[in-house]
Amino acid sequence: MAALVAEEELSITDPILALSLTDLAGRTRWSRLSDRVFYAASTMKVAVLVEVFRQHEAGLLDLDAMTAVATTFPSSVGGSPFSLSPDDVDPELVALGGSAVSIRHLVERMITVSSNEATNCLLQLVGLDGINPLLRRLGATGMRVERLLGDRRAQAAGRDNLVTTSDLSRLMARIANMTAAGRESCREMLAILERQEHRLEIPAALPAGARVANKTGWIEGILHDTAVVWPTDAAPYVLSVCTQGYPTQEEARQAIRAVSERAWERRERFPGSGDPLP
Repeated sequence: MAALVAEEELSITDPILALSLTDLAGRTRWSRLSDRVFYAASTMKVAVLVEVFRQHEAGLLDLDAMTAVATTFPSSVGGSPFSLSPDDVDPELVALGGSAVSIRHLVERMITVSSNEATNCLLQLVGLDGINPLLRRLGATGMRVERLLGDRRAQAAGRDNLVTTSDLSRLMARIANMTAAGRESCREMLAILERQEHRLEIPAALPAGARVANKTGWIEGILHDTAVVWPTDAAPYVLSVCTQGYPTQEEARQAIRAVSERAWERRERFPGSGDPLP
């Protein structure tokens, strides 16, 4: 992993790695550049996930209701239609364009395969207006979800989806400690996050069989991961890592894995399972 250097030593062209390791109460155990703002990529889908379940609890949304799959979306600036780039599409939902699927299926696709179509369909259903106030209430004060994915007109107008590692860890901790929404909703959210198929970052550095719920995010030059980990011999913890500017995605992936290994070593072991590490 690239050497960890002080933030003031970073140049604009250096690879940047930020991390936040907390317990489920949100107490920080290890951090680095944890309030540095990054483009969120698909990690913003965790916020959408919570908003969907909160609206379901409020009776505003039925997860088992059917809705048409859209593949073209209106920009939040001017309303002109846009489509996702070919590299960003979900082939299953593109093939179903115009057909009806359950909202629950869209939620599953949004997280487990990181479907951008599913995310945009859900954002159209729940709206953008309630997500940022929700994040503030949950303590994720620097995280912002301001546009649909692929909405370049909105991005050019200054509306963007941003995140910090401290906010990601707070949000994941609130889901894991059952305070992001009702207990049954939080259990469902964790189960969906545990089914995520992208497991090459934080989970890949953990012992075989370790229970983990995570959400990745990536575009060119950016790779993030946020995860709840439940060791069998220690208290559960939340680790979020954001990277930017690594020469290759594989180098960024290796850096995240190295942090995950160190976080595992720092786990707070239960009495009788070994001496706790600092």
